[in-house]
This record gives sequence, C-alpha cells and structure tokens, in this order.
Amino acid sequence: MKVVIIATEPSGDYLGSKLIKSLKSSQNMKIYGVGGDLMESEGLKSWVKITNFNAIGIYEVLLKIFKFFKLFKFIEKKIRLLNPDFVITIDSPSFNYRLVKKIQDLRSNTKFFHYVAPTVWAWKSYRAKIFSKYYDRIFTLFNFEPKYFTKYGLKSEFVGHQIFFKHQKILKKKKIITFLPGSRTSEIINNMKKLKYVIEKSIREFNGFKFYILTFKENEKLIKRFISNDYIEVIHDSKKKEKIMRNSFLALAASGSVTLELIKYQTPFIVFYETHWITKLFIKSLVKVKFASIINIFYNKEIIPEYLFQKFSLENIIKKMNEMVHNNKLREEQIKYFKDFANKMLIGKKNPSDLIVKKLKL
Repeated sequence: MKVVIIATEPSGDYLGSKLIKSLKSSQNMKIYGVGGDLMESEGLKSWVKITNFNAIGIYEVLLKIFKFFKLFKFIEKKIRLLNPDFVITIDSPSFNYRLVKKIQDLRSNTKFFHYVAPTVWAWKSYRAKIFSKYYDRIFTLFNFEPKYFTKYGLKSEFVGHQIFFKHQKILKKKKIITFLPGSRTSEIINNMKKLKYVIEKSIREFNGFKFYILTFKENEKLIKRFISNDYIEVIHDSKKKEKIMRNSFLALAASGSVTLELIKYQTPFIVFYETHWITKLFIKSLVKVKFASIINIFYNKEIIPEYLFQKFSLENIIKKMNEMVHNNKLREEQIKYFKDFANKMLIGKKNPSDLIVKKLKL
C-alpha cells in the first residue's frame, strides 16, 4: 500500500506526524510525500523541505509564485511516478486542491482525501463545491464543518482535533509572559515590526516576570534581528516551548493554530496579527466572520481579545496586557471557555488519526 501525504506548513506537519504514526500500525504501508521535522521523525523522507513554503498572504505568495510553481510541478511529477493508492493532503487548501486537480487522471487507481477543511464558513465559500469535485472524502477538525461539504455530495466527517488528544496535567502558572510571533517568515517580519515595541514596553512594565519568544529553529536568527534586549530569551526547542506555554501566566500569540495549544494548556492569551496592506485589503473584502480566533467564532463571542491590523498597536496591547495580568476574573472567564471548548474537540476521547485510518479501511 502506497500513501502520499502532503503537508506544507508546521501545523500540518504536526497533524501529519500523528497520522503517519497511526498509519504505520497497518501492514505493508509505504509512506511518501512532503512534510517537516515531525513527519520525518516518524520515518517520512520528505521530497521537499517544508521551509520552501514559508510564505502566507496574497502579496507574499505572489512574490514567490515562480518558486511555488516549480515546487508544484516537482511534487506532481513525484506523485505520478509513484502512482499511489491514496493521496492525503493536509490543510494549505490553495496549494493542495490545485495539486489534486492536476492529477485527477490517476483517479482510477488513487483515492484523494483532505484533512483540515478549508474555512469556507469564513471566506471563499466556493471552495466547498471545488473540493467536492476533486476529493473522495474530507476529514474536519470541528463539528460544525461537515455540512458545508455534504451538501455538494462530498463525504465529510468530523474526526476531532489532534491537539486535544491525550489530556495533559495543567501546570501552575508562573510569572512568565510569552510571545508567539508566527511560524512563517513573512508573517514573523510583519508581526515583529510592531511586536518588538510591545516586548520592550512589557519588560519595563511587568517587573518580576520572565519573557520568552517561542519560534522554530529556522526562524531564530530572523527574530533576533528585531530584538536587542537581554531580558528576553528566544526558544526553539519543542519540549522547552511546550513547558513554557504550559507555565505561562499570559501569552501573546499571532492568530493561528498555536492558539489551540494555549487553549489546551489553559494559558490565558491575547491574539494579534499584521500583514502586508495588499493582503489586508483582500482579507477585509472577503472575510464573512467577525473574529479570527476559532474559539471566538465557535462561541460567536470575543473570549480572546483580538488586535488585528490597525488595532494591533502598542497602546492597545499594553492596556489589555495590564488587564489580563491584574484581573483574575478575565483570566478565569477565558479558562472556563477553554475547558468547555477542549471537551468538544474530540469524539469520545478517541485519537483523530486512528479514526482517519479506520475510515480509510486500510
């Protein structure tokens, strides 16, 4: 049995690594594709380094369009030569559905599955119909998503979110403030242009606290270009990062999947985000939801304070940080929702990756 898994971003690499671990329990399984360090730690030899896809946003992607086209053609060629039984694409909908569309002629032998539904409920609702045309099945992280695809005839199943599988003990919070500026080069640059001032002010404002920036190894030098203060440490080791997030009294996180980890660890946090003005205009013209954070969307309420684009300012962030540090009611309110949300993110405490393997009937 030959399986191709395509994951082009860190969150997909995490999900892919857990999926590979479950797939390996099946006999005669050979796994190929694209992934990062986590997937490679489970035995995948990635065709392409995941860092090659280090861009997010309309403007940022356009700058690298020729590079992405070459990567696209290379991956397409590798899949054709392999002629696999299954292709499983994870997240990255713009890249992945175009890839699957291009290799539809393999469909007599290959089944196509997608893991992590595109956010059709927030923007680009037409993708639900497109995905239904090119995929055999889609696995969703959230229980409200399948209906958007089943109406077009695509088998769509909620499997839960891997991050919430295997509950971990909640650690006592220490006097730690943590900053998470994003995972891709372009978003880190955009966010750090503003975040560096927040960090400098925070170090002066919150006496007795320790400060950390959490990132990936390949982004450490980039972040240090923005930071000159000796009172903050940049951490890339995964085990250290996890412990710091679990211990943090407060975190400031770029909008993205890392916020789900903070929810799991019951660490109160604030969300921020900045991007290029062209991307910003595009997002504002198309997005249909009031919030960026999934937990806010889920409850249709601003549980997590969001400071996006123009609202992402030194004054706004520092004011809210002071409230979050000194007002226990605000922190307790967040944690109450975190607990409820986490309980709804799994199906009977089952491993999402095992559920997917079972659905594949390998």
